[in-house]
Amino acid sequence: AVVSTQSTGEWESSDAAYKILVADREKCQNFLETLTLALSPDTSVSQVSTSTVSAINELVFGIDKTFELVGKGKLYRSIMLETEEIWGIRDRTLQMFRTYEKCFLGSDLVDLLMREGDFNSRAEAVEWCQQMLVVDVLHHVRLEEQFLDDATLYRFSQDEPEYSSTLEYSRPSDNPNTELNLYQLCFYEKRESPVSLVVSNVRLFVTKEYHQWPLPRLQPPLPPHLRGQHFQVLHEVEISDITMLIVTGYTLTISLESKCHELLFETLAPLTQLVELLSRLWEEIFGFPLKVC
Repeated sequence: AVVSTQSTGEWESSDAAYKILVADREKCQNFLETLTLALSPDTSVSQVSTSTVSAINELVFGIDKTFELVGKGKLYRSIMLETEEIWGIRDRTLQMFRTYEKCFLGSDLVDLLMREGDFNSRAEAVEWCQQMLVVDVLHHVRLEEQFLDDATLYRFSQDEPEYSSTLEYSRPSDNPNTELNLYQLCFYEKRESPVSLVVSNVRLFVTKEYHQWPLPRLQPPLPPHLRGQHFQVLHEVEISDITMLIVTGYTLTISLESKCHELLFETLAPLTQLVELLSRLWEEIFGFPLKVC
C-alpha cells in the first residue's frame, strides 16, 4: 500500500511497514509517483495504511481495541472449526509424545487472516495476532508471550479446559470519535517540526508522531513514557466549539471563544481540504454554514 499525506511516504510489504519523512514535498511526491509506477497492477493504493489507522484509533481516539479483538477472535475460531481439514484446530502430539488438545499452527491463523482480506501483509496480521495473545483471546500452548508465524502451537482461550470470559472492554460505539476523516501533516504555530492533524467526526487533534524504530536521525531518544506510543495528542479541539476559520495565505487560524490555533501548510491543497471538511462537519451539527474569512 502506498500512501501520501503531505511530505510523508508510507508503504507496507509482506514483511514490514515503512514510513519516510521528507522535508521537500515535491521530492516526496516525485518519489511516490516513481515507486507507484514500478508496482505491480494488483498492489492496493490507499490514503492511510491499516497500521496507522489502528494506532490513531487507539492512541488518539482512545478506542479500546479489546472489543474488536474478542469479536474477531470468535469469528476466526468459528471459521477454523468449520474448515477443520484446512486450518486444523485439533489435538496434536509432538515430540516426547505429549498431546496438546484443540490447538492450531500460528502460520495457519495468519493464512486465514490473509485469506479473509483484513490485512495487507503477513507482518500486519502477526501484529494483530500478538494483540489477541496479549488480551487472552488466544494462548501459546506453553504460555509463552510472543506470537510466531510458523509451526508454533496456539489455542483459543474458549478451548482452554478452565475457560471463563472475564475480559472487560468498551464498545467502539461508546466513543464519539468513530470515523477518521483526515490525517495530514502541517506546522503548528511556532513549532519547527511538523505535527500530524487527525480529524474525527467530532474533533480535531493536533498530534506529535514518534517513530519507534529505527529512530529517525533528527529525533532525539524517546523518554520511557513515550516508548511504544506512535502518537501523542498535543491539542484537542471540539468542532462544535469553532466560531470562525481565517485563511491568510498558507495559514489557517481556527478561532474558538477563548483562544485560537494557528496551522501553517506548505501548499493550498491540504489547507483547502481541511477548511472544507471542518465546514461540512460544523454545518452537520448546527444546520447552517460556518463563517470562513
